[in-house]
Amino acid sequence: MTSRALLREQSLSFDLPYGTLLSYSPRGNSDTAQKSRTICGAIKNGQIGLIAQAIQHLEQPKGNVLHPFLNSEITIVPVPRSSPLVEGGLWPSMVIAEALQTAGYAGQVLPCVSRVVAVPKSSSSPSDKRPSVDTHYDSLEVTEGDLFQPSKITLVDDVLTQGRTTVACARRLMDAFPDAEISVFAMVRTLGFKNITEIIDPVANIIKYYPSGKTFRCDPD
Repeated sequence: MTSRALLREQSLSFDLPYGTLLSYSPRGNSDTAQKSRTICGAIKNGQIGLIAQAIQHLEQPKGNVLHPFLNSEITIVPVPRSSPLVEGGLWPSMVIAEALQTAGYAGQVLPCVSRVVAVPKSSSSPSDKRPSVDTHYDSLEVTEGDLFQPSKITLVDDVLTQGRTTVACARRLMDAFPDAEISVFAMVRTLGFKNITEIIDPVANIIKYYPSGKTFRCDPD
């Protein structure tokens, strides 16, 4: 049994590294906060032109902090939506993943995590009704685990808030690929009531997952 597997079996607690490119203020009233809401909405709607334009900022010096999450050695796995994918349906995380691969920030895209049971959308649920990590975990499955064993995986999502969905996906990937290094990249990081001053704001830190099932996204000071 690997040390990672033993850790999960004993406590189910771990730190999940994450990186994000853009900041988003859902309630701030500054001009920048309002602009961030427009950009976030476009990314959630899979607007490839804006996504590709944002990815170009990874080439700037301040984007270097994200290169451990995004490089040619990485297998990127798009995070599924809150309901099972239907043919022809929009999958923003896949749009982002494919754009990252096209730009040279991934070795391959592996859409191996799927939603098999729908869960309520966190963005439209009261805070006390949002799905737990365990609820997300039970609604997901991983395929292709026997066909390919990547050593470095980055989960790719559109928006990172508390990290419950990504932690649940990471747990599923740990089950399927116990020796893989797993991290998260999201295009957008939610910053609550803050009146942000910059939208292009690359950061890297960790999401802490506790045995109680709670998550805590650590942000830079």
